[in-house]
Amino acid sequence: MSFLFASFINDAPGNASAVLQLADQWDAYALKCDSGADEISHAQTLVPSWKGEARDSFDKSIERQRNRYINIGGDATTGSSAISTYGWEIHAAQSYIENLRYEAALLDRHLATAQITSVSEYMTVFMECYQKANVLVAEATKRIMQVKRAANQCAADLLRTVHIEPVQIGKKGPNEGGQMGQLSQDEIAQIQQDLEALKNGTFDWEAALAQTPEGQAKLAAMIRPHYDENGDIDGFLVNVPTDPDNPNDAPGREVFVHSKYLNGATQGGRVGAYSILEAAWGQNHPGGSNDSDDTPPGMTSGLPANTLKMITGNQPELILSSPTNSAGYSSTERDTIIAASAQQQPIVSSTSSSQGDFDNHGVALVEASVGGQEVELKLYKSHAYTMVSADENGVTLCNPHNRNRDSSDNEIDATFTISWETYEKYYGRTTIGSTS
Repeated sequence: MSFLFASFINDAPGNASAVLQLADQWDAYALKCDSGADEISHAQTLVPSWKGEARDSFDKSIERQRNRYINIGGDATTGSSAISTYGWEIHAAQSYIENLRYEAALLDRHLATAQITSVSEYMTVFMECYQKANVLVAEATKRIMQVKRAANQCAADLLRTVHIEPVQIGKKGPNEGGQMGQLSQDEIAQIQQDLEALKNGTFDWEAALAQTPEGQAKLAAMIRPHYDENGDIDGFLVNVPTDPDNPNDAPGREVFVHSKYLNGATQGGRVGAYSILEAAWGQNHPGGSNDSDDTPPGMTSGLPANTLKMITGNQPELILSSPTNSAGYSSTERDTIIAASAQQQPIVSSTSSSQGDFDNHGVALVEASVGGQEVELKLYKSHAYTMVSADENGVTLCNPHNRNRDSSDNEIDATFTISWETYEKYYGRTTIGSTS
């Protein structure tokens, strides 16, 4: 019997078993990384009595290595999910196409066994089978294209997923910035809620750009969920500019975020949308979370103007207080800030270039109003605050860390109001952004 119509059905490309085996190998590698992180931590317990600068350097080196294993292990787990999704797509397509080929073979059998007595009868039966075979071919082609798209998606996911970020430990000890941890399911659910709130313009903001619905929409457009092979959200794809200094000159780059900085940005003290934006920026930055004086310099050296430009694509207006002006800002500059606040433009106020006196710990005490109560509030040197509002009576600011501390080191609300005199003394940089 001829298999003419069955031969029309092409095979689905790929070797499902080999791809799924590769996914298992990546999973096994992730487990080895987790085990390696545990073994490295155990190394610290082998020398319990060793102290001094050499011990401090040793501990920091151990922590760097441990975090590298954790980060790579997390990437391997996510990469395994991408490969597995691709493998099961091949498997499903091959099974589906085998069924199509079986139906085409039935058409061949029908043509071969039909009781045909003339050429015209043969052509009638042949054309009927041929038309049905074309439908099967079209279905097979769609499924083959689906496999090819899955292959491209897998490659793109691996490109976004697998990265090695510099691990910054900090100069005060091995438990500072740069350490990362996998997002929990509760944290993923919270980020999803934040993302919906950003889309609806109802996000409880603490950062300048999220002060308006337009700014929230820009942040929401940067983030979309990523799904594993079971259809569950296992992280988020965040679009960041390829060239942060010229965000409009080139298409953005999507990075996959499945972890957060353990000591990074939070929203209301919890991991949220800000956390993954920060992680994405560190992942995309050549220096990761390094300090400005590290090699290579990291994202902590960035200025609010750079961040606002990077996200909005618009050049912000930077107003610097003048060391030669006892008032800090001129009356025209003050009016510009008040007008921008009234128009709900995103404004970031920084204590860098400050005329104020900070102690050796980078702290200054100022008179402020918090919740209608007068307090002595701690300001921090070289720190950026969100401007909530400004008028002729003073300036209201919000600490993006979601809290402040008073002179007795008690934790108090993040939002506070100070006089213009205090603002101009301690906030040497005012950056006014634009979302339009």
